[in-house]
Amino acid sequence: MPADGVSHWVRLCELRALPAVGARGFDLRGHGVDDIFVVRRHGLLRGYRNSCPHWPGSTLPWRKHGYLDSAMQYIVCHGHGARFTLDAGRCVRGPCVGQTLEAIPLRIEEDEYLCALLADDLPNEGAD
Repeated sequence: MPADGVSHWVRLCELRALPAVGARGFDLRGHGVDDIFVVRRHGLLRGYRNSCPHWPGSTLPWRKHGYLDSAMQYIVCHGHGARFTLDAGRCVRGPCVGQTLEAIPLRIEEDEYLCALLADDLPNEGAD
């Protein structure tokens, strides 16, 4: 997120709506393409902008919520074959090795709701 931009906390969903291991995308603008996605693997919970650093603006999944490889070990850019770590979004294989996905800060409210800190270039409406 731009350091000089205005940000807003936005409620994305109830925690129970996330898989214990997997990913979920959020189409905050209602344009049929996810703006951000959240990865969950047991205790790990990370949010990222849905854009490959190899080709900014290109989306990652091959289908809705299809962000991870079959072993649920890496985030995959299905357009370029790049693989990113779940915890840091760092590319470890593909055309953008060493680059990272843009992280989206997350927090849990009321022990029930997942919220994301979104820059002013993303909508400030909830995803539910």
